Amino acid sequence: MNIIKTDLDKPILFRTVDPNVYRPTLDTGSIWLRTSRYYRAIEDKARSDIGEGVNSSSMKLPLNFKSRTGANVNLLSDGMGKVGTEIIDHYLVSLHGISISESARNEFGGCTMGVVNLDKLAAEILYECSKQIDVKGYRYGPVHYQNTALVRSQHSNSAVINIGSDTVPEFVKTLPTDVLRKEPVEPFISQDEWRIVIFSNTFISNDFNEPLKINVSPEHFYEYIA
Repeated sequence: MNIIKTDLDKPILFRTVDPNVYRPTLDTGSIWLRTSRYYRAIEDKARSDIGEGVNSSSMKLPLNFKSRTGANVNLLSDGMGKVGTEIIDHYLVSLHGISISESARNEFGGCTMGVVNLDKLAAEILYECSKQIDVKGYRYGPVHYQNTALVRSQHSNSAVINIGSDTVPEFVKTLPTDVLRKEPVEPFISQDEWRIVIFSNTFISNDFNEPLKINVSPEHFYEYIA
């Protein structure tokens, strides 16, 4: 185990990978970004996690509305179904903080490198990705483990159900979806996950399984647990 080399006043973060990825990243700054659809397919198979890439809530409490048309609308949940909205497609890189469980760290590959400065790393990833794809925006930060709230609205974007009419619109919808929000369930809350997210309207080779391969400066990383 080596010494923490994170910049002052920056979060102490790490990236855990398998041995075949660890050395190339430290030596050449190699990073493969994967799409949200790719991770959703992986999680569906590995953990039956249909919530990856979706902001949702379990509707345990019955909801009774009186719409602007005067109609009474009752929403009841009988089962384990979720109410939510899919997040727009994106590429992402996963990092983690110091609270990751040892089992989760080993599942990711067991080789853990430190991140010197999250801000600088995110900025260079954005720049390198923009050379290959049409970047629409980016975000980075900690993943918040919380359910998604529902709201009443006159706007149909992200609507779950229409409780109004053609002439008097009213909808029940999710709050604006957030790529840095996940449902608070195991094993995900044990990952202490942070993400760097790149939004684009296109995939490499029009294939969501194809990684976006970039190289950043190796100086963004340092050896920690080999």
